[in-house]
Amino acid sequence: MNHNTLPIAETFYSIQGEGITTGFPSVFVRLAGCNLMCGGQGTQFDGELHDGATWRCDTIEVWMTGKMKEFVDVLDYDSIQALKNGANLIMTGGEPLMNQQKICEFIKFVRETLNPECYVEIETNGTITPIQELQELVNQFNCSPKLMNSGNEKSIRYKPEVLKVLNELNTQFKFVLSSWDDYKELEDDFNFLEHKKIWLMPAGENQELLNQTKEVVAEIAKQKYHKFTNRLHIEIWNKKTGV
Repeated sequence: MNHNTLPIAETFYSIQGEGITTGFPSVFVRLAGCNLMCGGQGTQFDGELHDGATWRCDTIEVWMTGKMKEFVDVLDYDSIQALKNGANLIMTGGEPLMNQQKICEFIKFVRETLNPECYVEIETNGTITPIQELQELVNQFNCSPKLMNSGNEKSIRYKPEVLKVLNELNTQFKFVLSSWDDYKELEDDFNFLEHKKIWLMPAGENQELLNQTKEVVAEIAKQKYHKFTNRLHIEIWNKKTGV
């Protein structure tokens, strides 16, 4: 296997829109492929909600595409300049931890050729344990465990043994909510996570949908003393990816 390639769906330079590094200049490297289907099975074909889902992955149409690229061909000029000037590198998907060894090599490539101090974030759904080398290379894990509202069966989306490993690392846990029922599930199933590491994020892939959920989720955050994160990229551009 060639460890100097990655299955790339898209790359772009923007600002981080969610969580603790909201507003930070960031280069996004989105890998193809995922082990979950948020929105329920069939949503990838018809764009509708299935299996009891109340929201849909907003990047399905992107991460279902992609092609293998050599490391030297992954980043465009703007992304290279951004990383040289201190932008964060965000490996996302899909589920990037399906390609852990390749990601390790890519992080080392970026630090060796562009910026030895490059701050690296990895987005993950919390179903795959990061290998030791990746734990040592990554500065921050952005874990978004999936609830029943994602339309995935619990047996494949809920991996407490993985979450307990991530809980010991520099991880923020972002939960997509749209109601108090969603929060009750969080309380019941994820009470072993550090309270200070949990962020609540309203569901919504566009401004209209986001406006329907952000007020109730902000109220939950207030009452339960959790951090709240909006989705800045949607607030600004009304787009879910590529901005």
